[in-house]
Amino acid sequence: MNNVDTSVKRDNTWYRIFRRAAMFFVALLCCFVATASSSWLTAENVVAVGGIPIIVNAVTKDDIEAAKRKRDAARADAAKASDTIAELQDKKTGLQGELAKLNEANEAQREQYEIIYAQLEAALEEKANALDEFLEAQENLENQQKLFSERVTVMFEYQNKSTLEVLLESDSIAGFFTNMELITLIADADAQAIDLLQVALDDAELQAEIKLQYAEDMQVIADEKQKQLDELKSLIGTTEATIENVNTDIDSWEAKEDELEAYADSLNAEVKRLQQQYDQEHSAKTVGGVTFRWPTYNHGITSYYGYRIHPVYGTKKFHSGIDIGAGYGDTIMAAAAGTVISVSEPYEGCNKGGTGYGNYCIIDHGNGYSTLYGHARDIYVYQGQYVNAGQSIGEVGSTGTSTGAHLHFEVRIWGETKDPLKYLP
Repeated sequence: MNNVDTSVKRDNTWYRIFRRAAMFFVALLCCFVATASSSWLTAENVVAVGGIPIIVNAVTKDDIEAAKRKRDAARADAAKASDTIAELQDKKTGLQGELAKLNEANEAQREQYEIIYAQLEAALEEKANALDEFLEAQENLENQQKLFSERVTVMFEYQNKSTLEVLLESDSIAGFFTNMELITLIADADAQAIDLLQVALDDAELQAEIKLQYAEDMQVIADEKQKQLDELKSLIGTTEATIENVNTDIDSWEAKEDELEAYADSLNAEVKRLQQQYDQEHSAKTVGGVTFRWPTYNHGITSYYGYRIHPVYGTKKFHSGIDIGAGYGDTIMAAAAGTVISVSEPYEGCNKGGTGYGNYCIIDHGNGYSTLYGHARDIYVYQGQYVNAGQSIGEVGSTGTSTGAHLHFEVRIWGETKDPLKYLP
């Protein structure tokens, strides 16, 4: 009996030594695997000891939430970039309208400028004609004055003669009276001609002065119109340069938005990976199939899943859910039972404001299924809360990048968006 007990004790001692060595070996192996990899549950994450699987690098909900916060932050930055692009587009539209008005004003000014210059040309031509008439009248006057001076000389000669001398030089008495009468008539006619010439000369000079002043006035107006044209051209050039700068800014922000969206997509893949790992590690807490119901009493769709023309930015973008038409304050209900895993409510109680999803929450339904409810006015639930299918979780609003009251509803499987209409009754 003692020999048997001694043998049993010896066997137990060796067993304990073997078991401790095995446990030590397993611990070392677990540490090695934990250090070497951080990927989700695969063959590299599982160590089998005595047929029992041991999971290393387990993912927690905090890990998933941290990854989601990074993703949401990246998307929020992308949304801000989109808002900046929208603002720049509005500025560009305004500048283009201003440029069109400037071009229209420039064309009107150009037409007026051409009319005034045509008037100026006509005024200058009239001025030249008036000066020609003035010079002609002056030349005629000079000729008449010369002729008059000659006649005056003759008359002076006659006037220096006595009446007796005129009589003696006349052929007869009749000739005498004729000579005296002719002298008087010639003097009167020459005086009248000189007077008429002086009137013509004065009038020609006056007309020349008037047309000269008119031409000078037209020149002033034409110069002013030219100045206005030059100013308009300068404004047009400035506006065109500003539009070019805005286009450059838009290109820069579009590139930045694309970069942020790509980063958000990479983070979304990380969320998907962590969610898959978490669900596999906690498979015992999940349920079978998930039955969905409509999240609002209204079932009208205002925008479907897939690519569309964005109602705010006016560009073709992917719509990751459906928009259900509803009024401000309408009830939002959980589409299926599950746990609230994310709540963001930066604009609590507001009908509008912010970018992206605005006020929203995400519910995890197990087996990789989750739903998102965006643009809400209020969110009633909190992170970690369990909700039943059909339970009120918030109110419809238009917060975030939205053009009116509606519910943005998404269905995701392992973090990848799906068409919600395929899961709704």
